[in-house]
Amino acid sequence: MLLGLLAAGLFTLACGGPTAARPTQAELDAEDDEDRYVDEEPDDDEDDDDDGLDPALLRAEVSPLELDDEPVALPGTGVSMRPPSGSTPMPFGSGFLARAQRVQVSVVVAVGEPEVLDAIRAAGGRLPEAQGVEDVTIAGQPGRIGRDAIRTEQAVLERSWLLVHDGTRGLGVVATYEAARASMYRAPLREALAAVQWDREVPLDAAAALGVSLGPVQGLEQSRRSTANLVYLEPGGAFPPEAGQVVLTVSPLPIPMQVPDDRISSICTQILARLVPAPVSAVELEGEVEDGGLPGCERLATMPTEEGPSVITYAAVLFHEGSPLLLTASADASQLATWRPRFASAARSLTVPE
Repeated sequence: MLLGLLAAGLFTLACGGPTAARPTQAELDAEDDEDRYVDEEPDDDEDDDDDGLDPALLRAEVSPLELDDEPVALPGTGVSMRPPSGSTPMPFGSGFLARAQRVQVSVVVAVGEPEVLDAIRAAGGRLPEAQGVEDVTIAGQPGRIGRDAIRTEQAVLERSWLLVHDGTRGLGVVATYEAARASMYRAPLREALAAVQWDREVPLDAAAALGVSLGPVQGLEQSRRSTANLVYLEPGGAFPPEAGQVVLTVSPLPIPMQVPDDRISSICTQILARLVPAPVSAVELEGEVEDGGLPGCERLATMPTEEGPSVITYAAVLFHEGSPLLLTASADASQLATWRPRFASAARSLTVPE
């Protein structure tokens, strides 16, 4: 299990980045389960690790978390920070993965009011109770360092975070790890968070932050309001998008995974069924993407909305070296003839530059 990787999905939802799919009933049920979130500070000795090992033994077998000496710049964000030693860039996201220690560090910068910071920290739409909060100053701006905890089916996860707002845009850095290892990781992660450097004048570029290239998409232009996901809107389109408004988004999968080549087809179909849960009669396009920059599958259907008018909902799941990317899009159903080919063409234009 890649622990802590849910943070990528939280960031995708956090900064107003739209998705074309509606939540499934299973996801809604999960959000109603109050027991999934831990409001109290977790006990470091609690046996919640996903391998069923005694936490004391687990800590003895895990090397301490150390930091690189020099900060590393995160493209498209204006942020630089010292990553955990031995970590690698997060696939299709701004941050780092320290696989040996099971730590993920995710970075998001988003334009918006101070409330955007709560959105960045939210877990499944809720704000876990903050612990150990202290004031810091980053790039001359007031911020907070703290931690919280969330419960998954496999383990209790703790998150150490930095939140800063400069009056125009917010910065969120969230490090996620197993609560059973918290006593070993809190100090170095706090050191990393407190030393974050932020150039607030850097233009936000989600494509650079995610490490992807898309387009051009006829009739749409890239929004530069968040680094969490790549969003394309019509010129002058509202953000966040309104129902029926044309919008196209590229996002990492909420829980990153490495899919073996022989399972890509089946996994792709399963993900699409969750993204576009439409009856067969409503499906306008479905099949494999074999003629694009990345292999995968796609589905487009006409779906009703709570607001009334129907929309066309498009989703493509595309793979690079076994890691999936999601391209989702939607428009008013009356514009099916215009946007169906444009959405499909956009999916085929998505690439991962070397």
